[in-house]
Amino acid sequence: MLNSPIGVFLRWNQIQPRFVLPLIFHKFALHSSHKPKYPQKKSFMQETPFRLEPFRDDEIEAAIEELFSYQGFLDGMKLFLPEPLLNHILHAKEEIHTAADFQTKIVAPFLKVIQKASITELSASGFEHLNPNERYLFISNHRDIVLDSAFLNIVLFENNFDTSQIAIGDNLMMHRISELLFRINKSFVVKRTGTPRELYGYSMQLSTYIHDLISKKNASVWIAQREGRAKDGNDRTQVGLLTMLGLSGKKDLVQHFQKLNIVPVAISYEYDPCGLLKTQEYLNKLANPDFKKNFQQDVEYMLLGIKGQKGRVHFHFGEVLNDGLEALKVEDNSKKQLETLAEMIDKSIHLHYELRPVNYIAYDLLNESRTYIQHYSLEELEWHTHFFEDQIKLLKNDADDAGRRYLLEMYANPLINANSYV
Repeated sequence: MLNSPIGVFLRWNQIQPRFVLPLIFHKFALHSSHKPKYPQKKSFMQETPFRLEPFRDDEIEAAIEELFSYQGFLDGMKLFLPEPLLNHILHAKEEIHTAADFQTKIVAPFLKVIQKASITELSASGFEHLNPNERYLFISNHRDIVLDSAFLNIVLFENNFDTSQIAIGDNLMMHRISELLFRINKSFVVKRTGTPRELYGYSMQLSTYIHDLISKKNASVWIAQREGRAKDGNDRTQVGLLTMLGLSGKKDLVQHFQKLNIVPVAISYEYDPCGLLKTQEYLNKLANPDFKKNFQQDVEYMLLGIKGQKGRVHFHFGEVLNDGLEALKVEDNSKKQLETLAEMIDKSIHLHYELRPVNYIAYDLLNESRTYIQHYSLEELEWHTHFFEDQIKLLKNDADDAGRRYLLEMYANPLINANSYV
């Protein structure tokens, strides 16, 4: 087992705790018996009225002071960080006066550690479609709870673009420490709980906020194409997301969406560190339709997603959809317009997903074929065959066939989707 592909993979994933991104320190704090040095302020969950936006620059210094006042946060840093990086952060916090300071002096060094430990190669393409002086709505597929948006901002920054504000679900802000970390890091809240009337009000507020950020406040925005990750690798834009974005557009949806400068972003992970967890969750739901992950399982996803090996990771920025949006004017109703826009985003993401040998091999194993044998070597076929089979052996519920199919489809679906346009 230890010398098999899955054994090697698991050993790769046994990264020391110091390599874990500090965005999960709040998870440690949740279970810490230590109290903050200063009285804890209310979390956004207790705020009246609800606050959507991240901290303003004039709020950053106070937020940093509060963040470092929590003994749980300090203990988490001592647990997770090597001493040189810890000392760097403790010193750098005195130099943080803006969100940009926080991202360059603290977030970027952390992410570079994560990149070195868990990513073979981080690359990006498509910047010829973008203008550093323009602002965009980046809509991407969703692979990792935390890292999709984090590394998107890294590649933007490294290519001389401003970082974007980030849409974060309220499920990730259940503790004051997590709220501070995310709001300091230019994240705003997508509220998912409430009565139908409340949710409509939140959606209208969110739609207006995103529109104003891009068209009036000179800021780009990232949001995932769907609520939650595409656990089976089948990336599809939820029409409900586009409906929310269009709420503030009044009558002319096309003109409204053109003001948003929508850019589809394809995020490709060679390996999904949470692939086994996602497959097991699928099997659990097959056995029990009412099955839902608990809080601890969400933590497990976050930790493994951050520290687990991802192989080669690629970001592709597609063309701005403004010209293509003109085609929506021929549709006779808004529902059809939104469905067509979703298809446009999906097509860009599907065609620019960076396919690897694992995707071709998964397809051939799934279909018991050699259709794509020209895309991989016999050595790669043997390695990945054992890789998949070893993971399947770890599944519970005695559902080997269903688990095997789901795991292979997870890797084959990006290829299947790309082929649908040929």
